[in-house]
Amino acid sequence: MKKRVLALIALVAATTASAVAAFALEINPPMTNVIGAYGSILAALIAAKIFKVTDGLYYAGLAFVFFASPMGSVMDLYRSFGPYDKIVHFFSGILLATLGMMIIMYLFKHFAEADEKQLARLFIPAVCFAFFFSSAGAGIWEIFEFTADRLAGGGMQRGMVDTVTDMIAGNIGALAYAAFSMIKYHGRKEKGEAKKAIS
Repeated sequence: MKKRVLALIALVAATTASAVAAFALEINPPMTNVIGAYGSILAALIAAKIFKVTDGLYYAGLAFVFFASPMGSVMDLYRSFGPYDKIVHFFSGILLATLGMMIIMYLFKHFAEADEKQLARLFIPAVCFAFFFSSAGAGIWEIFEFTADRLAGGGMQRGMVDTVTDMIAGNIGALAYAAFSMIKYHGRKEKGEAKKAIS
């Protein structure tokens, strides 16, 4: 718990530093972007609390928030470095798929009361769920961006091509997660260690 608190403090400090640097360098981001950076931290904490994420996913989530919001929106890397937006969406696809996998495995264990053998048999459907969970998350995020732009006059979306390629990047990240998980699963299955692949 102490390490999580320290990581959170470090993220808040880094976010504040990025805001100060952005104004010092005359990037002058809209205040909605600065407020949104802190809002992203709060949203990540709420999600971590609701889903009871592992330490690894918690730290990865905080790192993602830093690169997505303070660096992307406040330091304006989304506009100053062309590929940055797609890189962030790619990793969001991986993170969302990881979260989706954690959720479905939790449901299998606690509500279907599946044992390790059953979980091993359910691994492929679980990977499919993780992929589609991430894919849906990519679409929902773009809906959020569209709504926020219309209500608050922001500029998160830059046309249909940007929106669709963002979703494609997220889906590629989810696909990469699914492919890696399946390779890992089949590799361990051949060695008779399939149960380890679900942990």
